[in-house]
Amino acid sequence: MKSTGERLIPKEFQTKEDYIQFLRHQFAYVHVKSRLTPTDNVIEIGFGEGYGTTILAESGADIVGIDVEEKAVLHANGRYGGPRCTFMRYDGRRIPFDDGAFDAAVSFQVIEHIEDDDRFVSEIARVVKSGGKAYLTTPNKTYRLKPGQKPWNRYHIREYYPEELAALLRKHFESVEILGISGNDTIQQIEYNRVKTGPFLDLAAKLNLRKILPERIDYLAAVFISRLKGRRTSHLSSKNFAAQFDVGDFRVHDKEVDKSLDLLAVCIKQ
Repeated sequence: MKSTGERLIPKEFQTKEDYIQFLRHQFAYVHVKSRLTPTDNVIEIGFGEGYGTTILAESGADIVGIDVEEKAVLHANGRYGGPRCTFMRYDGRRIPFDDGAFDAAVSFQVIEHIEDDDRFVSEIARVVKSGGKAYLTTPNKTYRLKPGQKPWNRYHIREYYPEELAALLRKHFESVEILGISGNDTIQQIEYNRVKTGPFLDLAAKLNLRKILPERIDYLAAVFISRLKGRRTSHLSSKNFAAQFDVGDFRVHDKEVDKSLDLLAVCIKQ
């Protein structure tokens, strides 16, 4: 499998931006793992490459990951599959399990890609048992986009303000808490530079130019532009940057959520 910037592949990263994105995603798994118990039966909807599902399995819980891409399922089963961690394909509409089948559901960096987000959340709530929880993450629209601006990410159908995400989830879960995921000051600045890549990406998005570019070329162009912008504010050496950051540089918080990099929703079904 190849990284497109959306389905991140653990590897020897070539840019600080890619590595920090990976750590952001990894941190969410590590945090939610601490909320699971060995007796939990857990489903992950949209598992990406599969590495995060195995992090969740470290809790001792039984995990099944589902995804719409057959290639991703084959890759994940071959690399990470085991007696307590399995992967399967689904049609992207109905989760192929009975009502109340799981103690917890996890879906990280997926909902922003879904056309019918209400149906998506409804399906997650359906397969969670009474008293069970769902954990979702998604990029924070507040710091990424200007008011009225459409997502510049070619894969994102929409992005969410904290209150927008909460309103959607409360239609299907009785208790919803929206938390923030943030990095240290250096990470916050690097991520700010990455998403505020100047007028080019915004104009390209408005003209739909990015959608006609091949995925890999579009991804490399976005990285190049963000790195050019980042040189004006980042003083970190480009070498050995993996040694400078780890998941411990991120935190979950309930204050000033609008300033966070990602939103973390914790939902309880009564």
